[in-house]
Amino acid sequence: MAASDEVLKVADLVSTASLNVRVLAGEAGIGREVLWAHSCELSDPERWLGPHELLMTVGLCVPAEPEEQAAFVGRLDDAGLAGIMIGDHDTAPAITRPLLEEADRRGFPVLSVVSETPFAVVARHVASGTSSAQIQQVLKLSKLYQVATNADDDAAALVRDLVSLLGVGIRVEDRLTGLTIVEANPTVPAGQSLETRSYPLRGTYEADLHLAEFPREPLDGFLLVHLLKVLEVNIDRIMGAFTHWAERSARAMTGLLNGTVTAEAEELLGDVSLADGFQVAAFGGRVAPHVARGVVLQRMTVIVGRSRVAHLALIPHRELARFREFVEGTGKTFGVSSTFTDLRDVRSAAEEAGRVRSAGRHGGRSWVEFEGTTISVLARSQREAEEIVVGVLGPLADPDGHADKLRETLFAFLRNDRRWRETAEELGVHRQTLSYRLKRIEEETGLDVSSSADLSSMWIAYQAWQQTRT
Repeated sequence: MAASDEVLKVADLVSTASLNVRVLAGEAGIGREVLWAHSCELSDPERWLGPHELLMTVGLCVPAEPEEQAAFVGRLDDAGLAGIMIGDHDTAPAITRPLLEEADRRGFPVLSVVSETPFAVVARHVASGTSSAQIQQVLKLSKLYQVATNADDDAAALVRDLVSLLGVGIRVEDRLTGLTIVEANPTVPAGQSLETRSYPLRGTYEADLHLAEFPREPLDGFLLVHLLKVLEVNIDRIMGAFTHWAERSARAMTGLLNGTVTAEAEELLGDVSLADGFQVAAFGGRVAPHVARGVVLQRMTVIVGRSRVAHLALIPHRELARFREFVEGTGKTFGVSSTFTDLRDVRSAAEEAGRVRSAGRHGGRSWVEFEGTTISVLARSQREAEEIVVGVLGPLADPDGHADKLRETLFAFLRNDRRWRETAEELGVHRQTLSYRLKRIEEETGLDVSSSADLSSMWIAYQAWQQTRT
């Protein structure tokens, strides 16, 4: 039996002769605390038992296959259980070498108890062994929940207060990105170091608690169970707010792609000046959740959303270095546009980024920026597109019926690859009417529809017209 001021250990159960318990494997872990002992025969007992709790079973929950037995021990240990006690019953499968080796590797106690020892006796023994420390536990537990209540929605303050109360370091890591959600550490005297243990948080969002403790001063298992619950609730609240931000960001991006700077977009960008410009990054769907979550966790002023063909991030120049450092670790290709300064050009920037990503996907680089000059650059902004339209089309760009008729004739001619019959059919006119209109186009624009160079200019003007009118 443990001393009156100590928490019961697995070793105490083994040393109690009346229980008739022996160690099958994982003897290095018999110093683990035992908060409670509970029987469970479900196939996933790690869902129902928590840290420092001892699983008691007649073997129905233990898989029969060697590899599955080893994985079973791993799941129990990852959940923080104190160990497993298997009754010596006919219902128990044969304990295989892989299970024993995995338990020894992890220092996870696997115990055997004779069939004559009822599990109820073991449970009462654990309960009586831990009751002496309950008053102090309850007092500290009361303070723990008082801290949680007073923290309101300030997760950083909550974690700082919990560290001060419990004397341990707390870091919660988002499992998707590997980024820290909240963190605080106690003051560590010179020459000392902390030992870290990790526990999964079983809330809505996948995260892990990394608990840093002073040597030989582990956090009491009773308090650990409640700490996990408090953190699960608060991390769900934090990540829920982040999800709401991601939804707003996606709506803002949709508006920008449609040429509208919404109030949400202005609010998300805050006081960021776009005088130095912004760039748009295009990336694939597999890495999109990682990017969206990471942008929020690192509190970047970046708008993340998607178009019909790619996921996108609008990155002001002041955030470019941080964003690049973050995403380069994903191993995925990010195509990045040239610099723009007008939010009305987000669609053009997105298209450019998409082309850069497509061209660079097989180049072995994760970050591919726009380089050089292509025809698409000639109309990469609204202002430049309008200049091209006026400069090439001349009077055909005017908003009047005569110009509309000639302009649509030219565009149909270009769309149909200069095929007269198809163009006439699309316009619903006779071939002679088409011939007359093309001559008028040449006269008013000074361009020759049979010249390759002039046709190239006309085609660019046609693309620029579409860009400014859609």
